[in-house]
Amino acid sequence: MTQRHGSNRNRILIIGGTGSIGRLVTARLAELGHRPRVLTRDPDRARRSLPVAVEVRAGKLADPTAVRAAVHGVDAIVMTHGAPYGFGNYAAVDYGAVPAVLDALGGHRVPVVLMSSIGVTAAGGPSRDVLDWKRSGERLLRASGMPYTIVRPGWFDDGSDTFQRVDLSQGDLREYGPVRRDHVAETIVQALLTESARGRTVEVFSADGPALTDWPSAFRAAEPDRPGDLDGVRDRPGPPLAAEPEGVRADLRRFAPTLPDTEI
Repeated sequence: MTQRHGSNRNRILIIGGTGSIGRLVTARLAELGHRPRVLTRDPDRARRSLPVAVEVRAGKLADPTAVRAAVHGVDAIVMTHGAPYGFGNYAAVDYGAVPAVLDALGGHRVPVVLMSSIGVTAAGGPSRDVLDWKRSGERLLRASGMPYTIVRPGWFDDGSDTFQRVDLSQGDLREYGPVRRDHVAETIVQALLTESARGRTVEVFSADGPALTDWPSAFRAAEPDRPGDLDGVRDRPGPPLAAEPEGVRADLRRFAPTLPDTEI
């Protein structure tokens, strides 16, 4: 998707548009002349916190009819959703939003930018936590064949107020790294509007140095994910598909028919 203006402005759906990053993404897209649409459980709250030009649609991710209506006619989708840490149903939200959107699209291909998190490749254990579910969502999106970019933010706001430079990394090798929320939002917006971001998984941090202005070159410098691979190009090996929950494997069978049945 390329940036367009005037009567051909892009209609962009933001899932999680009332969250701290989603609000920034939505406002930035509106500022650039695009037409953001937000799906939310609380439309009154959304209208109070978002620019007037933003289209607000009431609905829940668990309601297929609402999600289908929200994706209808969009040129692209941004996913900045997330359940409250320590209290949320991560399977239904952090993971479940991905199959809900894929199902609603019904095979229609549009660029999708998914916000995940650093640390997802270090997750794993006897009980699944939020990072495990986020990684499963990443894997499903890669396998779906959608033109995607996956953005993994570092630690929000931690010591990053004075940092001006956006630092893109790969491989999920840093256990710690601060990032400004506006840097996360700008990376998501630029990933959506930049062709060289397609098919890539990047971590985003904030650092000392001049502000990043050449986004196409920054994304081209990142190595693309390998076609057919469930994990990011430089990631440590992911768990075997047999270790994924049955619901995830069922979604892979639905949305990634090119995967060998023996693997799922």
